[in-house]
Amino acid sequence: MKLINHLLLRITSLACSFPLLLFPEIEVSQVDGQIRVLWQGEPTLVYQAETLAPPPDLDPAYAGSGFILSLRTPSGVEVLDPFPWGRHTHQHGIFSAWTQATFKHYTVDFWNQGKGHGFQRHRSIDDIFDDGFAITREQVSTEHGPAITESWEIRARESNGLVVIDFSIQQQTATTEEVYLHPYHYGGFAVRGSAGWNREDPQNYQGPTRLLTSEGHEDAQSANHVKTRWFALYGPTGDATAGLVVMDHPRNFRHPQPVRVAPEVPYFVFSPVVEGSFILRPGWIYHARYRIVAFDGPPDPKKLEKLYEDFAQVGLR
Repeated sequence: MKLINHLLLRITSLACSFPLLLFPEIEVSQVDGQIRVLWQGEPTLVYQAETLAPPPDLDPAYAGSGFILSLRTPSGVEVLDPFPWGRHTHQHGIFSAWTQATFKHYTVDFWNQGKGHGFQRHRSIDDIFDDGFAITREQVSTEHGPAITESWEIRARESNGLVVIDFSIQQQTATTEEVYLHPYHYGGFAVRGSAGWNREDPQNYQGPTRLLTSEGHEDAQSANHVKTRWFALYGPTGDATAGLVVMDHPRNFRHPQPVRVAPEVPYFVFSPVVEGSFILRPGWIYHARYRIVAFDGPPDPKKLEKLYEDFAQVGLR
């Protein structure tokens, strides 16, 4: 008995001294229709694969799948809103959608789900890695079915106490028909920030959202449609501050891509269609890469620049 107790104490001591032996820094699991990326045993990012209904007080027409449901800072603060209260419930966490498109001679809006013209959805889980996952999602015309097939590969790693998440996105036509993407003032790779920053949310609002671009813009009016290498959104979370940054890779189409910023809601979107149209033709792949980091406190421009320089040089594996 003494020997067993001694061994138990020794194992406990080793676990306390080397916690990563029991909890690797990054783990990935598939649970209840979701893919969860965990950091030190706690969820840091959640991808929603199965269709999820909005809360009961919101229109059930805004049910969705194929989006990032949750993103948390190192201290565990949530910085996304998957079902915003108010006029923009279609903005689900982190998502990708085009707004003005022509497919099979019909105009389609894949972004504004409530219009009934189009929507996005999850199609398949393709692979689970030690540090991430790969999925396929679709942008769908209500009238004519899938128009765009979209592959996401997401990888996560720890860097100086932050979880760095790299997105690789590939889009191609889902049929033999081309998809014409019209010039528009928004549409692309989008982020909807915390409910605590949403003035329209009567229950969760804590204070106004703030922003910072790589060029030093700090208000929505001056930042709207600027070409920026990175964009940070942050705001109050209880007694503290938290936020996230999205970085645009130098190899992206029309880099640095313009960013749409709305003054009344906490969201932004990297939107190459601001600068003009382009066409998804059969056999051609649109490829975009972004880096996302959630952080506690206000953004530190020097740290963000360092993360961007690393992203620009290394890119995705």
